[in-house]
Amino acid sequence: MERNECPGTTFVLCTLCGTFLYAICAGFRDNFGIMLPAIVAERGLSYATVSFIIALGQLFFGLMQPVFGFLSVRKSPRFVLFCGILLMLAGLATSAVTHSAALLTLAMGILLPSGTAAASFGIIMSCLLPVFSARQAHTASGFIAAGIGFSICILAPLLQHSLASEGLATTLFLLGTPIVLLIPVTLFLTHVGKATLQAAEQARESLADMLRAALATPAYRRVTFGFFTCGFHMALIQTHLFSQLTAFGIPDRLASWGLSVYGMGVIAGSIGSGMACRSFPMERILGALYTSRCLWVALLLLPLPWWALFAVIFCLGLTGVATVAPTSNLIGSLFGPRRLATLFGFTYLLHQIGAFCSAWSGGLCLKYTGSYSGIWYADIVLCLLAGLACLTLRSTRRA
Repeated sequence: MERNECPGTTFVLCTLCGTFLYAICAGFRDNFGIMLPAIVAERGLSYATVSFIIALGQLFFGLMQPVFGFLSVRKSPRFVLFCGILLMLAGLATSAVTHSAALLTLAMGILLPSGTAAASFGIIMSCLLPVFSARQAHTASGFIAAGIGFSICILAPLLQHSLASEGLATTLFLLGTPIVLLIPVTLFLTHVGKATLQAAEQARESLADMLRAALATPAYRRVTFGFFTCGFHMALIQTHLFSQLTAFGIPDRLASWGLSVYGMGVIAGSIGSGMACRSFPMERILGALYTSRCLWVALLLLPLPWWALFAVIFCLGLTGVATVAPTSNLIGSLFGPRRLATLFGFTYLLHQIGAFCSAWSGGLCLKYTGSYSGIWYADIVLCLLAGLACLTLRSTRRA
């Protein structure tokens, strides 16, 4: 039975708070690529070493998502989100003061990404699904996923300017300000979504049973494979696109604006994807998004003028984070809102394993071949396989 729509004011406030929360946490992770050259220069570490640290961060971001998702059911979303805020602050402070590779690995490879995992998309949506109707949830999911685009548009040029004028340490300390603002936002979101806590108290399902039910569902397996390839694709852009643009001869300042163009595409694509979930089968939306990436990545490797290259980057943005809304909505429709944080967390774990592979292998590819071309070709093949897996999926029903 369709849940009644919540009042418009509550819907707007919840969506804005969820978007801000996701934008700040995802923005940190997605702008590591801009900080990579500064870390190499100021910390005296090799490019391959820093690439590995960032790749490890991608992996820990994925590993901690199902952990925090299950904790949000056993404890509460508020407990998980505040743990994330503390971990992010600790990671930033350590990154700002250390020159040790080991401590930088702890800070940027473990603490900071684990903190951002606590504010994952699944946990945010699990707070809001008991409040929203299905149509409101689809719309809100698109706007919240678009938070990544907002963070890229705003943070990318600001980070590049701050790194150039203030240095790495000051920039990392300044990033602590928006994290503090997450405290009142978290209090509001978890108060509105308190129905999630009641649901958790009414049903105590074991993690093994939850995973067994999910893995027995073909739709979940295929969507999870698609999200693995999505992580491989996204980490290439987040970690190496900035360096790829500068390798094309584009100045650093213009390359950072290229990431802002990508962010604008992410905003438009995420919102459009959330709206499309209200009218079209979500597996078809995912299939179209994955297969279209093959074209844009192929064009990215051609010798294009900077303005045409930026147009391709905008189209890459249209297909980037747009996969989040249909993936989470499909899992939510299959298994219900109470299981969403945990099962979407496991799906995101596969996403981040793919991200780990591309973030690290991208640095290795550049080191041993002098070019990123090989890793982009691998991305094209994986995107094609993911698109076919989703397009050939039969219409889903609730498990």
